[in-house]
Amino acid sequence: MTLQRRVAKSEESLSPTQLVLRWLAEAHAYGDVPAYSASLLDIDPPVTPLDRLAREAIHGARTTSRGKRPELVDAAVRNALRETVFRFELVMKINVTTHDLLDREFLLEAVFAGQMAMLLNDQSKTKDESHLHRLAQCRDLTLQRVDELLATQEARTTVEARYLEGHPALFPDVATAFDKQLLASQELAVMTLRCAELDGVAPAGPEDPEASSLRASQLVADLVEPAKVEALDKLGEGRQAFNIAAGWVRGKLAPNAMFATAKEQNQ
Repeated sequence: MTLQRRVAKSEESLSPTQLVLRWLAEAHAYGDVPAYSASLLDIDPPVTPLDRLAREAIHGARTTSRGKRPELVDAAVRNALRETVFRFELVMKINVTTHDLLDREFLLEAVFAGQMAMLLNDQSKTKDESHLHRLAQCRDLTLQRVDELLATQEARTTVEARYLEGHPALFPDVATAFDKQLLASQELAVMTLRCAELDGVAPAGPEDPEASSLRASQLVADLVEPAKVEALDKLGEGRQAFNIAAGWVRGKLAPNAMFATAKEQNQ
């Protein structure tokens, strides 16, 4: 058997995860989404990544199920499609969510930095209680944003380990932007914390040691459940998609119950 035939044979047996990881490596090689999107337009006729992955998943499932009863082949094809489309949607969800988060964090950082500049130039800070209140508020909010970024990072890492064999889902440019934003937010939070200490602001209350993990668990659900819904909807399984969406929304409306469930799962 020639090398080319061996490669073709191995590609026929790729799992849904492996198919998505191969596509992800190809897409990440372009560095960012615009460059990757432009490359897709150069193909004649254009083929969307999801169409290609779906065809490959179907072909692989049929190949590995060759010789089995038709109903078993159909079940294998359906399962391969679900797993492949879900992972594709999960990658897209991670990138879109992170991009939106970074846009929001950039604006919040500008607001907090401006607020700190005004507070540091406030000549009445030694006797104005409102100054101390605003400084404490700015300190608490900047620390909260760092916690949110860290929880987001933990959630993304958890999802990647669970569904993508630990491979990063973010495009390189987004991953770099996230790291820069996290560092900038941490530096701003440290500055506000130090300024609050120097001005005699009362220390913040004790942190809940489990809060970060519980928040990360919630963010995991916010990535996984919508991706499942989108995948099932694309495959025409609307009722199952609705049931998953309804359960996810119920969890969002009852965060305490959701946190309790996440805590039990982490134990």
